[in-house]
Amino acid sequence: MRQFKPKRDLSQFKLAFLILIPIITLIAILSDSWQEAVLVNTIISALLISMLLIIMYTTSYKIDGEILRYRSFFLFGKVSISDIRQLEVGKTMYVGIKPATAKHGIIVRYNRYDEIYISPENNQEVVQALLEINPNIEVVDYPEK
Repeated sequence: MRQFKPKRDLSQFKLAFLILIPIITLIAILSDSWQEAVLVNTIISALLISMLLIIMYTTSYKIDGEILRYRSFFLFGKVSISDIRQLEVGKTMYVGIKPATAKHGIIVRYNRYDEIYISPENNQEVVQALLEINPNIEVVDYPEK
């Protein structure tokens, strides 16, 4: 069994704070007391940061025999490597199943219409490990910008 660590990117924290600023402002405006607004905003911020940290540190990818396993917080599953038909390396997927923590990862297309996005530290290492098991996988490389 080979295990691969995820690439960690802090852009999720930036996005979370961009979403959090209007919510904090709205709560402060609608609140009767300043202490209540500070308490509510602190709780919301702590929950959001905790969730992002849990996602960052629970994400992992494993190749276990003929199976690619992924896990990220509550999102987990497996893909049969023999069913993988294409790998798009260096591309980012914004919609769909994403047990990932960064951009410029790998879009794994399997079966007929299924796809999943992963973001290992080293894309080429994962691609080589998958090609050792299934050499029929089509690999499409996108250069990083």
